[in-house]
Amino acid sequence: MTSTKNNGTGLTCLPMRVYGILPSMTDTFIAQELKRRMEERGFKQKSLARDAELNETYVRDILKGRSKNPEASKLARIAAVLGCTADDLLGTGSSVLPVHTTQIEVRGDVQAGVWRDAMEWPVADWYAITVPLDSAYAGLHRYGLLVKGDSMDRVFPDGSIVVVINFTDLGRMPQTGEIVVAVQRSKTSDDFEATVKAAQVLDTGEIILWPQSTNPDFAMPVRVPVWGNEHDAGMPDVFIHALVVASYRPKPMVSFG
Repeated sequence: MTSTKNNGTGLTCLPMRVYGILPSMTDTFIAQELKRRMEERGFKQKSLARDAELNETYVRDILKGRSKNPEASKLARIAAVLGCTADDLLGTGSSVLPVHTTQIEVRGDVQAGVWRDAMEWPVADWYAITVPLDSAYAGLHRYGLLVKGDSMDRVFPDGSIVVVINFTDLGRMPQTGEIVVAVQRSKTSDDFEATVKAAQVLDTGEIILWPQSTNPDFAMPVRVPVWGNEHDAGMPDVFIHALVVASYRPKPMVSFG
């Protein structure tokens, strides 16, 4: 016995498949999808109708949007010839494209907006996360840094993980609008400190690093000269170290009050 169901309006409806008819669909979508798949497979109206054992006018009516409710059995025959399902033609299929992933190591943390020493943790503290592959940076080494602080919270809330690639691997300089990891030599030691900021490249070649924060305490930019202030060791006092290419929030949270 065929069951019935309430459609939420107080009316009880029989499922459409009882009559072998599919629900109404957007004519534009099914026409475009059918045309696309026909072109991919090299079918014309006549050849598709022949292989599906249908009248040519039936296929033409779908392509022109005249067929408002194609019969399920006939649409299934068309789909079988095209190597898909009726749901694919209707746009109701559940198939999704696979997302290729890889693992990267989270190797340290950066204080967004202020300089923080010891960016990289001891190797024993590194841990792996799974991220999508990015064909734009194929073959380049990526690693993760945990973001602390709120001076970049318009882009990276505290606790985000940024995925970065060193500019030495990219073989280029930063571009305006990119988020970068900047490094400076400590004023009290030979160690280096790091921070995350947005880059603005001037016509002179000078780079200004800006915080992106809701906190007014973080408003001062950092200026990176064209050549930098050379240290005795030959390393600039401030330099752009890595490009942020993605970010992830492992456990999103909200606060109240």
